[in-house]
Amino acid sequence: MMQLSVLVVALFAAQTAPKPSGLAARRTAIVSVVEQAGPSVVNISTRAGIRKNPFSRFGARDDFFGRFFGRRAQEESLGSGVVIHDAGLVLTNEHVVARATDITVTFADRRSLAADVVGADRDFDIAVLKLRDVPDDLPVARIGRSSDLMIGETVVAIGNPFGLTNTVTTGVVSALHRSIPAGERSYEDFVQTDAAINPGNSGGALLNALGELIGINTAIYAGGNGIGFAIPIDKAMAVVDEVLRYGEVRPAYVGLRVAADRAGGALVKSIDPDGPAAQAGLRVGDRIVDLGGQQVRSGRDFMRVQQALVPGQSVAVTVQRDEREISIQLPVIELDRDRAVRQGRARLGLTVKATRGTLVITRVEPQSAADQVGIRRGDQLIAVAGQRIRSEAAFEAFCAAVYNATSVVLRIGRGRTIYRVTLPLTE
Repeated sequence: MMQLSVLVVALFAAQTAPKPSGLAARRTAIVSVVEQAGPSVVNISTRAGIRKNPFSRFGARDDFFGRFFGRRAQEESLGSGVVIHDAGLVLTNEHVVARATDITVTFADRRSLAADVVGADRDFDIAVLKLRDVPDDLPVARIGRSSDLMIGETVVAIGNPFGLTNTVTTGVVSALHRSIPAGERSYEDFVQTDAAINPGNSGGALLNALGELIGINTAIYAGGNGIGFAIPIDKAMAVVDEVLRYGEVRPAYVGLRVAADRAGGALVKSIDPDGPAAQAGLRVGDRIVDLGGQQVRSGRDFMRVQQALVPGQSVAVTVQRDEREISIQLPVIELDRDRAVRQGRARLGLTVKATRGTLVITRVEPQSAADQVGIRRGDQLIAVAGQRIRSEAAFEAFCAAVYNATSVVLRIGRGRTIYRVTLPLTE
């Protein structure tokens, strides 16, 4: 009996004894990623009234985002973030900190620090926080790039679902350049992943197999499993640069106008000789069939994708020219006011002159939107979008405001009759 007891004790000791070689074999690439990048992913809690998430209307379910970060008005809400700079900068989603008055950032080692919003953009759902006190040993994520992501490559998501700190899930890149409808607009250029994402992951890290930050987890599809979306890091960092420099993302400009084409795609109609398109080598007559990895079937498609670009980006454009397909790298710059005025005037196709407090139309460009709806030389331009305009300066301000509009409502005077006219601006 004694011999049996000794044998049992020996077997138990053998099973529980440390096995350094086995432990090393189990330290996979995923484990290394988590050990390296995990400390830079933080829990973000806020206290304030929380507005409805911009992604809360998706399809017939009317709940694209669901309860992605704990939507409890006037109570503490939870989300995630990633430390991106040793100056104490934390990247997260704008909806995580919207209307927040008190923001607390909690690290994996349970340290909690106060933070403030230093820049945010609602349209791109990106916010940058600044820690009030920056520790010397601040863990910072390594920034990767999303321009060379491969469908099927391994990714790791780290965040704080339901407040469960530094939860790790794995998956693959399921698709790239996803366009997600939400309410009356669509959000462009998401990375789709099947790594499990749950309420509270919003603003957290999507990492590649090298432990580099390649996306900011932002949304889930409430109606399906394994369908999550992340903002690609290239775009996120371009937005970060914009909001830190200017407080918002400035309008983007590529320097060309397009028209619909029966053969498909968007036909380049005109090019600004001083703009990015001219410098990149695009030509009038090129047919754009892909912009930034998203298929372009019409002029409307081109405008939809263009509106999601950020100054400072560089996007790949595929054009058909002389029965060949050519790939061109197109830089994106800021649309300054002078360019916005010129672009808006060209899209409208109108030239006006102020006469005794009235704007008289002196020229209508042939084949322009104004020409196609029947506006004539000599008509009066009375109001735009319900606002009366009486000066050429007011008209210029209006032109600058319609650089990316899809339509605009005008009131036109002709003789004793006033007409209400809707101008489509889809090209």
